[in-house]
Amino acid sequence: MRKYLFIASIVVFTLCCKGKQTTVADNIVAKAFDKTLKVSDIKNIIELSRNSSDSIEYIRNYLKDWAINQILYREAADYYKNDEQINRQVEEYRQTLILNKYKQVLIKDNSHSPADEDIIKFYAKNKERFLLTEPMIKGAVIRISSNSPNIKRLHDNLKKTDQKSIDEIERLSLKQPFDYSFFLEKWTSLTTMSYLVPKQIIDNNNNLKPNTIYEYKDEAFVYLIKIVDILPKGAEMPLELAKTEIAFLLQENNDKTFIDNYLNNMLEKQQKKGNVVINFNRKK
Repeated sequence: MRKYLFIASIVVFTLCCKGKQTTVADNIVAKAFDKTLKVSDIKNIIELSRNSSDSIEYIRNYLKDWAINQILYREAADYYKNDEQINRQVEEYRQTLILNKYKQVLIKDNSHSPADEDIIKFYAKNKERFLLTEPMIKGAVIRISSNSPNIKRLHDNLKKTDQKSIDEIERLSLKQPFDYSFFLEKWTSLTTMSYLVPKQIIDNNNNLKPNTIYEYKDEAFVYLIKIVDILPKGAEMPLELAKTEIAFLLQENNDKTFIDNYLNNMLEKQQKKGNVVINFNRKK
């Protein structure tokens, strides 16, 4: 809170009210009629002001706009106080806002994450809905200086990629740092590896084959790419990649089903009590 005190002490906002100046209290930075703004109300504005060349002027302008809006709203509210259309629209908006907020509370209090069994069943019935938009690979990538003496050793260890070989690669990286990434059992898109993978690999991914090591060189680096497995663009998405999206779809459907049932049961209950009557028959 102390970091805001310099603002509160400098920003003294005065308002003209029937020709008389009124200075607001220290912890209140602006006042208009019965409305006030405290330092705590404008924390975000204070933070934004730090990016301005004149932070005090930035805040003064905000407070000035706030005061003008309060004055203008007071005039407008008085002008439209008997306008039934505006009053109705305001009430409709208020009702919609409260209803939507309350529905969110109901869903949150009664929501349950989809079971793995349901996710698997949905995936099995709807595989065609989940297609890859880009190639996915499992493997490993190493990028090392082209003059490193460890290139052959890394290549040999990359062929095996058992735990002993992985440990050896990591040990070598401590002696002579280089970039590497292992995703041997996790599907990964080529584009997410673009900082380690040369462009020609990404551009020519249709030629990549499983269980193959590719070596590329440029002026600065040698790239060792081991492809354990690959899925082309347009292939069915593996369950592990589709799982998050399916869970969201099922959750959304579960929430809708819950709220629909809740509202229908609520209506039926109030109709039985006689609190609600719907009396409309379509004429034939």
